[in-house]
Amino acid sequence: MKKCALIGIVIMVILGSLSCSGPKISMDEEKVLAALSNIQQKLESNASYEEFIKLLDQAKIEIDILKSNGEKKPCFMGEIDKCYAFYFTGGKAWRQKLDTSDEARKNDMDLTLSVLQSRAALSIQMANNCYEN
Repeated sequence: MKKCALIGIVIMVILGSLSCSGPKISMDEEKVLAALSNIQQKLESNASYEEFIKLLDQAKIEIDILKSNGEKKPCFMGEIDKCYAFYFTGGKAWRQKLDTSDEARKNDMDLTLSVLQSRAALSIQMANNCYEN
């Protein structure tokens, strides 16, 4: 009887620890997060448009590598895709800002960039949250 109780407790402990461990972030996912976080950091330190485009291209390469390798967590991929879309659209707004001489249009594009950058930062955090227990 004591032996059965001990075995039962051991099984419950093992199953409990397995259910708490959850999936771990892969190296490819970490690289994508690093690339997107790098964009955010550079934008916060006033990166140039050219730097931004170069970083966006690098992030796209990392995302494509991740998508081509194995199974992906839908929560993570959804947030990564949103983040990239926000940055991509922000790049278009930035380009329009650079190409116009209309001050009202520049102000509109500044607001657009600010909102998109904030949304991208939130998506990075949400992607990180996909792996928190």
